Amino acid sequence: MKPEKQAKQQKKKELGIVTFTISVLWLSGRSIKAIAMLSQRSTGSIRGIVHRAFPTPREQMSIADRQEKLDEMKRHRVDEGRLPDKYFIAAELAPAQAAPAKSEPSVLGPLSWYMKPKPQAPAPLPVPDSRTREGRKEIQRRKQQARREEKLAAEEQAAREMGGAENRGLKGSALEYLHDIGTLADPAEKRVDAPKISGISSKERRKEAGRILRGYMDGCRIGGMSSIDFDRVGRGSNSRLAISAYRLQAIHAIGAIRQMMTDRDFALLEAVVDRDECVWESIPSTQARSLVYEAIRQALDVVAVFEELMGRTAFASRWGRELPIVKGMERDEARRVSNAAEQILRQA
Repeated sequence: MKPEKQAKQQKKKELGIVTFTISVLWLSGRSIKAIAMLSQRSTGSIRGIVHRAFPTPREQMSIADRQEKLDEMKRHRVDEGRLPDKYFIAAELAPAQAAPAKSEPSVLGPLSWYMKPKPQAPAPLPVPDSRTREGRKEIQRRKQQARREEKLAAEEQAAREMGGAENRGLKGSALEYLHDIGTLADPAEKRVDAPKISGISSKERRKEAGRILRGYMDGCRIGGMSSIDFDRVGRGSNSRLAISAYRLQAIHAIGAIRQMMTDRDFALLEAVVDRDECVWESIPSTQARSLVYEAIRQALDVVAVFEELMGRTAFASRWGRELPIVKGMERDEARRVSNAAEQILRQA
């Protein structure tokens, strides 16, 4: 006989012995907790075995019925003589194990006696007379009231369609929402026995990295009419056509960050940080959703390393891989390139 088949038969035999032993202990009157302690199993496992073996509750069985079953099981023992004979004697059940007594009908009366009566619907208002001045004023007042109620109903409907996004950080921002619910933090920092953190926590570090990345993405779209770099943007018809230093620095920073992570991670980060998309809501699986959260945390740590909010050694220890060394453009270098571009455009 093959060893695998022998192992399966031995396991099946052991399971039969365990079921027989637990059934005998249960019929003899032992409690679930006592059987769990004797068999070194959980109480849920004991209940499952008992409920499958005996559909009739023990409380509804008399001592004679239980003793009859025990005698039958003793005649056909499969435990190889492991159980002593004292467990094959049915005992009286403890008061806590017996069936609860039927409660008498309540003398306090039915619950409906103590409930507030349902308020009656208000009677409809009389139709105002449009031939009088007071009637015309009442008609206008009712129209204004109807418009206010329609506006409130539209606002409530919009709030329901938002799905609570008004409470997600800054008007539905996905990054701040993940920060508020604690998803940006490392799982080890959420434990009760977690050591005290010295310095910035992982949750705050990733939030700050996401905001910096959002600023870079907004800076890439800046033109002469919307630049926050006021000393580099001209006014009127003589406005400078060269690219601003801030925009040049933001474009270079985005390119450097993209070199440090995969395209898939950057697309995920762009959806969460820039477009405020809750990409995890469309994922039904809890395990797959946790993988998305982990990818977001890792991508934000890459940005934190680029911004020197996190050391490369700490990143390698946390994620098990090294990051390429990519440096961003300094502010002075961006100004120099912007001025050079401006001189070229002026001479053209």
